Amino acid sequence: MRKRLLLGLAFALVVAAAFVLPATAAAPRVWLASESPLAVRGTGFHAHARVTITVAKAKQSLRMTSTSGVAGGFVARFDRRLPKRCGTVVITAVDGRGSRAVWRMVANDCGGIRVPGK
Repeated sequence: MRKRLLLGLAFALVVAAAFVLPATAAAPRVWLASESPLAVRGTGFHAHARVTITVAKAKQSLRMTSTSGVAGGFVARFDRRLPKRCGTVVITAVDGRGSRAVWRMVANDCGGIRVPGK
């Protein structure tokens, strides 16, 4: 009898947790949506959280804050452009509750093709 009661209680807790916890507790993600004009998108952050977005390339950093929506997504549009110089792009987004996402685009085509002997 006692075993059934404990099993029933455990089952009830699992069912209750399924309703309380969000259905899609996805990890935060951030990415470059557009280079011109510069736009960054993010998903999976806390709802209505203030998100600080930093875009860095070739020793230059651009920073702004945005507020995530009900579903935890945001779009940040910058007035400035990224430098044209060759370099890796790193985007970091952090919300006020500690959710963090990083995106990198590694520059691997700097300088063109070098032909030996010429």
